[in-house]
Amino acid sequence: MSYEAVSGALESDEIVAHVAAQNVNSAVRLDYNDHGAQHIGIVRDRALELLELLRDYVELGVRDHDIGFGYAEAKVVVACAATLHDVGHLVHRDEHTKHSLTLADNLLDDVLDIYNTRERVALKSEALHAIYCHHSGNDPLTPEAGIVRVADALDMTQGRSRLPYDKGERSIDTVSSQAIESVELRDGHEEFDAPVLVEIGMTNSAGVYQIDSLLKKKLKGSGIEDLVRIVAVNQGNDDIVGRLEL
Repeated sequence: MSYEAVSGALESDEIVAHVAAQNVNSAVRLDYNDHGAQHIGIVRDRALELLELLRDYVELGVRDHDIGFGYAEAKVVVACAATLHDVGHLVHRDEHTKHSLTLADNLLDDVLDIYNTRERVALKSEALHAIYCHHSGNDPLTPEAGIVRVADALDMTQGRSRLPYDKGERSIDTVSSQAIESVELRDGHEEFDAPVLVEIGMTNSAGVYQIDSLLKKKLKGSGIEDLVRIVAVNQGNDDIVGRLEL
């Protein structure tokens, strides 16, 4: 029941308003990719999918607190961090991770108010750690944080760059995102000796930038890189890159 209660709290008017506001600087003023409700929903869903696929293959960080935490609490951490990892954009995109920590620290008190003090502080510490580590360079110390970081990069399909693309923006970030048609996660044991297989469908080879430069960068150092395999298939007409495996 604890996860369901927290999941509902993450849909509160306060959280929804913050997520809407954070997209103004990013998508409206800076013509950057979506960082609003659509992005947050996708990242949260991807992160929870990854957690489920990896639950038997990682030592969950929440257990380090030695207060009886397990998979349900790991879901809470992942959902909280995925929902609030970009909230700092409402201050500015520059150093938004730092701003996200400050804002999330306050918002999580209400989200986690069903827990006692020790439990709430432990869960908040794990969520803040995952938020801090969602950008490359801040190496995760827990699987939950690594999962959120990788899930952030898995939002790479065409809808992510719709607003800047419609405005005429043709940067490599926008064009490469337009080339990604689908992203699917599934058990990777049948084809590879790995718990997670990420299958990516591209309409042309420009999508390689999203995979090789962005997803690969976030996967490296995440702590779960040895458990995830990536296969991208070009379903378009150009033959520059037909298939890419990481």
